Amino acid sequence: MLLLLLLLLREQTAATLFLQCHQAPTRIWKKNHPKKQENSTSNLWMAGIELGLWNFLAQGLVNVGLLSVASARASFLTQTSVIMTPLLSIGTGQSVSKSVWVGCALALGGLTLLSGGSSGGMDAGAGAMLAFSSGDILILTGAFSWSLYLFRLSKIAPKFDEVNLQAIKTTALAVFYTLWLGVSLWQNPAGITWSWATNGVAWLALIYSAIAPGTVADILQQQGQKEVSASEANIILSLEPVFAALCAWLLLGETMSGLETVGGGLILMAALVATR
Repeated sequence: MLLLLLLLLREQTAATLFLQCHQAPTRIWKKNHPKKQENSTSNLWMAGIELGLWNFLAQGLVNVGLLSVASARASFLTQTSVIMTPLLSIGTGQSVSKSVWVGCALALGGLTLLSGGSSGGMDAGAGAMLAFSSGDILILTGAFSWSLYLFRLSKIAPKFDEVNLQAIKTTALAVFYTLWLGVSLWQNPAGITWSWATNGVAWLALIYSAIAPGTVADILQQQGQKEVSASEANIILSLEPVFAALCAWLLLGETMSGLETVGGGLILMAALVATR
């Protein structure tokens, strides 16, 4: 429940930041896009709430699934989103280039190596790999929700200003997490510990996560998805663990194993192939 509280605080902080700068972009948007003003006014909230729902399901279902699924297996299952996204595009009548399919395969292979092998261990038997628990299904559904988020964002992104749309999406996320936390507290009133609240570093980390990943990254992602497809975006976003490994090496002195290095190289190659 502590993770749920921290996610809620992050989304509330990010929503506050977005809403602080919401009015000015709205005036600029209406001035520069008079023909789209009616569409923006009538559909902006619907689009933001929809994106917030898919994002919430992607995060929430994976977190619930992790309660009963080993982290390595969960990591592999979430990576299947790289394949789900182009399949979703094909299912809606869009074409996916061969280079994107090659990039998806490379990214999935690289992510598998970075996660330490599929399904909780490289030596797991075939039966264990193919047996799906309820936690596995939750994580796969979360991965599919993330694919839906990317797919819908590519459709919606060109229609609305980034700050306005992401402000509503983040506000919707905060509302969804508030409802979830409320139900959890009703079931277990003593489920939250506040011992971390006196730790200044924890608050700095929380604020940073709200500003950088929670606001700036969302705005940049929407801008980027105006130009690239959802499948390409998913492959590019697969570089996240590569950047995390580089930061760990530079800041913490951690080293990568040979397999992890190969995995990172495959993901980088996937991004280059898919976007060429």
